[in-house]
Formats: sequence, C-alpha cells, structure tokens
Amino acid sequence: MSRRTVLVTGIGGDIGQSVLKCLREIPYDFLLAGCDIDAFAGGRTLVDAFYHAPKASEAEGYLAFIKTILAKEEVKYIFPVTEIEIDFFDKHRAYFEKDVTVFINTGDINEIFFDKYETAKFLGKHNIAYPATYLLGDYNDELSLPVIVKSRRGCGGRGMLIVCDRDELMFLKSKMKDGIVQELVGAEDDEYTVSIFSGGGKTYSIAFRRTLGYDGLSKVARLTTDNRITALVDSIVEATSLEGVLNVQCRKRNAEYVPFEINPRLSSTVYTRHYFGFQDVKWWMDTAEGKEVVYVPKFKDGVAVRTISEVFFDLESADSPDNIRTLR
Repeated sequence: MSRRTVLVTGIGGDIGQSVLKCLREIPYDFLLAGCDIDAFAGGRTLVDAFYHAPKASEAEGYLAFIKTILAKEEVKYIFPVTEIEIDFFDKHRAYFEKDVTVFINTGDINEIFFDKYETAKFLGKHNIAYPATYLLGDYNDELSLPVIVKSRRGCGGRGMLIVCDRDELMFLKSKMKDGIVQELVGAEDDEYTVSIFSGGGKTYSIAFRRTLGYDGLSKVARLTTDNRITALVDSIVEATSLEGVLNVQCRKRNAEYVPFEINPRLSSTVYTRHYFGFQDVKWWMDTAEGKEVVYVPKFKDGVAVRTISEVFFDLESADSPDNIRTLR
C-alpha cells in the first residue's frame, strides 16, 4: 500500500506554511502535498509534491484541479486554509465526503463567522460580550468616534480602518457597498488571540496577548492564562456546538474580554501554539483517525516572535565560464 497524502492549500501564505511546519513535526507516515495560485509559493520547499492552482473563485476549474490531485495522489486529508478555499470545500462537500476528510467546520459555523455582522448578532443572541456593530449603509452616527470600518467579509484585519473623522466616514459610506461600522473596544496593546479546538468529546483552548506587525499578523505573542478567557471559550463552544477549530480575537474592556472577530479556521499562530503543545492540526487528524486527543502544555509562560525568512527558486550558478568577466 502506498503512503497516504495530506494536501494543504494556500501554501504561499503564512497559515498554509505554518500548517505544513506542524505536519512535518507530527510522527505520522504521510506524504505532504501543497497547492497555491502562486507558482513560487514559499511553502513549496516544505512539501513532497506541489501543484499550481487556479483561483478557487472559479469553482468549476478549481474542482477539476482538485480532482486531478486526488487522481494522482492517495489523498487522505485536506487542510484548506484560505477563506475562499474553505468556502469552496464547504459548498462542495458531497464531492469529497466518501474518500477524503476535509478539515473545515460545519456550514452553519462558517456562514456565521465568515460574516462579521452575523458574528456580532450571534454573540448578542447568546449573551456574549461584543462590540456594537452596524451595517455601514444603515449607520447614522450611533457611535462616538473613533470607530472601526471594515469589510463585512474578509481575511483577518486586511482593509480595516480606524476612522476618526465624520467626513471620512461619510466618504467610506458612499464607496463601500458591503462594510460594517464597529465600536472601537479596548487598547491596541491589550489584544488577544484565542484558539479553540473541540473534538472527540474534549475542548481545549490557548490564548496569547499579541502585538501586531507584518501586515496585521501576530508579530509578538505572549502566552496568557486567565479564567475569564476560559469562561468565554466555554460560552462560545456551548453556543456553537463546535466540533472543529475557532480563532477568537478579542480585547479587554475593563475586566471583560470582548470578542471583535471570530475566524472559523486555523489561524496564523498555528505553529506557535503547536510549539507550546497545543497541537490542533494533529488533534483534528487524531479525531478523524479515532485516536484520543490529549493536551499536555509544554510551558506555563513564554513569548513567541515571528521572523521573516526567504526561499529561493530557479537559481543558476554564476560560476560557469560564460558568466566570468574580468574587472579592469
């Protein structure tokens, strides 16, 4: 029997590459395959097989592309990591459920939390703290400035604006067709990223106080333990009946942790928490394999700092005689 394969999508991005780093440290006998719309995706150096992908927004072509990979590789598991690919696999579950396990949340969870306005409504419905949130088109100065303006759907903090001027707000209202206005909660230096895994009858969470950098990614993350975060996690898991993963971004308002965004996917700190012993990539696979999920924290405190690195492709040596020149 040939070795089974794990396919990770979007390996040109930080999450895809971090998932691959986790998988390379999991002692299972799997081959790793990856795909990306960028032919020079940085994650190419981390996989056994790379496939150049079409855009997932072109559903028919993307489906044919995935089927081609399945025909070539003995794919057992798929980790879609970008929101557009998660949406694709969510809408095409019937094509994969028989032979392949796709690690995504339920359709209801994806539908709610990929929509920032529906997220706020959901939190309010379940008596979980949330920032006051309005559709930009319906907004009529209900909040004091400054406020947050961002797309109703979107990737992380990209496109998010802190607006301090009413004229700017009215300009955005005339230009953005699918935006929201949100109360600015807490301070920038009191922001937290909380990851939740629930599966196999167990729920675990880990939290980091973070400093942003590198285009909105968590640049510095300090492990944080607080019973109030645990209580928030319990409330969210109970409200969602979660069997999968969530990433909760929140800030402190007085003594309360207030979620301002919930991402129904693996997040950019996935390798950081893997290093700290919170191995949600492995646990998702363990659950599918019928193995017990066990969380053994490695550290009680610590700081992770994201670094920048490079990979190189198509290099040609400059040492050949044709490339040697004499300096005069």
